[in-house]
Amino acid sequence: MLLCQLFWWPVWYLRPVCQLCLRQHPIIDYNRIEYNAARQPRTLGDLLEGAMAVPTIEPQVRINLRRRLPLLLLALLGIASLLLPSRVWTTLLIGLGGLIIVAYAWARQLAKGLQGSRRLRFGWVSVGDRLSEEFVIVNDCLLPALWVEIVDASNVPGYQAAVVRSVNAGTVDRWRGSAVCTRRGQFQLGPWALRSADPFGLFEIIIPYPETEQIVIHPPIYSRAPIPLPAGHSSGRSRARSPSWQATINAASVRAYRPADPRRWIHWPTTAHRDELFVRQFDLDAAGDIWLVIDLQADIQLGQGADGTEEFAVLLAATLSAQALDQNRATGLATYGRQPQLVAPNRGQGQQWKLLQALAVMTADGEHALSRALQDVGQIARRGSAVIIITPSGRADWLPDLLPLAQRSVRPHVVLLDRASFTPDASSAPDIPSVAGGGSVGLRDAVRDLGFEATLVKQGELGKPIEEQERRGYWEFLVTGTGKAVPVRSPFE
Repeated sequence: MLLCQLFWWPVWYLRPVCQLCLRQHPIIDYNRIEYNAARQPRTLGDLLEGAMAVPTIEPQVRINLRRRLPLLLLALLGIASLLLPSRVWTTLLIGLGGLIIVAYAWARQLAKGLQGSRRLRFGWVSVGDRLSEEFVIVNDCLLPALWVEIVDASNVPGYQAAVVRSVNAGTVDRWRGSAVCTRRGQFQLGPWALRSADPFGLFEIIIPYPETEQIVIHPPIYSRAPIPLPAGHSSGRSRARSPSWQATINAASVRAYRPADPRRWIHWPTTAHRDELFVRQFDLDAAGDIWLVIDLQADIQLGQGADGTEEFAVLLAATLSAQALDQNRATGLATYGRQPQLVAPNRGQGQQWKLLQALAVMTADGEHALSRALQDVGQIARRGSAVIIITPSGRADWLPDLLPLAQRSVRPHVVLLDRASFTPDASSAPDIPSVAGGGSVGLRDAVRDLGFEATLVKQGELGKPIEEQERRGYWEFLVTGTGKAVPVRSPFE
């Protein structure tokens, strides 16, 4: 009777373990997580309702049996104790059964007490900047987690958030994961999960977090562009007569002084005449809009990555757009890849973020020729606008489309990427017919013969390549208990 009780005692307490062993546990496959577009906000009311709502997503904790051998040994020891009664079998049965019970109870405690969170420090970063996230693991149970692994499915190039940490009972572990952004585009952080186990390695705990966060890595902006901005023109009644919030060269009238106005705007003759402070009222500059047209035809591109014509065209467009917006010029963008993008000309910091976001996701996978882009831009561009055409093409079939632009008072400026500088080995370049066999130089001369401005830009004239920015490094500091910041890493290490 005592032997039967000793045998059934661990079996009774191991019922959850047996059920766990017999049940099929699906494996977490982050690649099969589907995007539910129906749950996204469609109206402003839905957006406000979603912003006010409190997220109620709770992770579904799973406990998986990693090894079935201890349960088989437990069954064999039970059979041996019944057939061959001995103190040895009974001792082994009690010891192994107690070990399994302790391991399962430990895993249950970790499943209830472990919690994780991650927070992105900066939502907008550029190539060469450091992407940084803060991770937090909270252990509220009475038992320590000897190891906790971060399983991350983010697709940011060069960013690895997977680490293994140890969290004591009733403590919080915080750390930061960072990496240098090496490629532009729109990427995803998450989904991710916490994975841990009991000290004996019998049961595995998985706490999934299916939430994802989108991050846009936009191209860097260089301080110097290799070409000047085209002037453009607006004359007569087409000139914009709208007030400007920044000082320009056009002071059309005066108005009463406001407390936020700079003192250098005060118009002293009117102030002395009326015995009251008046300031100058500025109008927008007479220069027309600027359109950036990038040739994204796939079969004319050269090079790969940071050394290719696609990346150089994006960097050049980002630099030119920032320079134009700094001069209070309305700037727009037109690209014809597999997914055409059109950003209407506008001014301000918000327009710069729109242009950078469009350039971040741009890829040179288009099938349409540059002629179609010029025809469409000619129909929507206002009179007096300037069009900057950035292309690595060596063909001349799109040159006749420049004439209709000039007839509509749209001033084209062609920026040719020197194909010879992007192809060290001339034999590896694709066979593209050029103008009189002169390559990019001959095409530039042909554009100038038509009476339009043309600039030839070579590789390396814009700035340093991305690889050198990554090797440049960053400063890292350690703050002591007294508040002193001690540098632990310099950019030259």
